[in-house]
Amino acid sequence: MRALLALSLALGLAPLSAAAMTFMDESFVCPIDGQPFTARVAASGTSFGRYFDGQHYGPIASPGPLPACPGNGFIVEDDQRRYDAPELERLRAFVASSDYRRWVAEDTPYYRLAKQQTFFGASDDVIARSLLAATWEAGARRYPRYAAEALEAWQKRAAREAGNDRAYHSRLMVGELQRRLGRFDEARATFEALRVDAGFPGKQVEADDAATLRKIVDAQLQLIRDRSVAHARLDENGDIVDF
Repeated sequence: MRALLALSLALGLAPLSAAAMTFMDESFVCPIDGQPFTARVAASGTSFGRYFDGQHYGPIASPGPLPACPGNGFIVEDDQRRYDAPELERLRAFVASSDYRRWVAEDTPYYRLAKQQTFFGASDDVIARSLLAATWEAGARRYPRYAAEALEAWQKRAAREAGNDRAYHSRLMVGELQRRLGRFDEARATFEALRVDAGFPGKQVEADDAATLRKIVDAQLQLIRDRSVAHARLDENGDIVDF
């Protein structure tokens, strides 16, 4: 349960009410080799809002640190999960594979988590969220590759949700990733379609939130006109802040 809470905090899925960002050391046991280890996890934080890609800003770790086995890099997503002998045999072979060793050497923890989730047969939506979180820690060199994989995952999610209000969030994320990748024509088409959609942003959205979402679409179209791939958000006055 503790690891699941930490993961929820890291992905920005849990409510945060503390006044500052804090961390704590937690004890884990690596399922691969049975070795105990200590890892620092997010304990609390305060979000002042989100960038267009969902990353929190403020005194908060977004994404938060993930517990990784020191000897092999395996991400302990659920510290309560127990594996039987056949599962452990498959898992150890996966962690020893050349692909996994390359991910440990070259990639970030959330990218590695997404690959683990794929191996375990997690839902496409879970993997899409992890790939998105991986873009927040990617850095300039990795970002195009991570964002392209995240975009594909979010496009599939948007297609599955077609006709449902949940699709609006996914379509916003698709457009954001298209813009950040410099695919301006595709991004423009995505946001123009949202702008003229009579159902956007959905029936269950409060009036203030609906107004903000419409401002985000307008801001994205402005960024596209400027051919900007910046990491951007709106400030408290509704103006674009970009980096």
